[in-house]
Amino acid sequence: MKTLFLATISIVDPSQFSLSDCIAIANANYGRDFGWHVLSGLGEPLAALTDHHDVDMFWSSYVVTPLDGHTSTLTEGFWNRDCHRIRNIKYPKFVAETFGHFDPQTTRATIRAGYIHVSFTWLDRVRSPWWFFRRWLK
Repeated sequence: MKTLFLATISIVDPSQFSLSDCIAIANANYGRDFGWHVLSGLGEPLAALTDHHDVDMFWSSYVVTPLDGHTSTLTEGFWNRDCHRIRNIKYPKFVAETFGHFDPQTTRATIRAGYIHVSFTWLDRVRSPWWFFRRWLK
């Protein structure tokens, strides 16, 4: 457990994922395709980040959809802060810190470091050889 702002949020260690979770995360562009929630200082979701597009190396663009009337997430002022906490929608225990900017004309936020890092051991490669072979062919 790690204390973040005023709330305690559990951050899962990526090595805690099962092999099937790691494969699902890798197939979903390392969690980017699942989408993210932008969190408040209290850990409440303010907006959903969906419709992932790669912009540049390490940068991803998402459509920002405010949740529960938090329309401040659609302003450049909201995104001018140094850091935002995002939580993966499918794996809500995975929380990451990111930064980025917002384009009000397209309602897209471009963020950096919004992905779940998973790694595979040689044993994993032996347990699922066809998946790794197909992944290698891509």
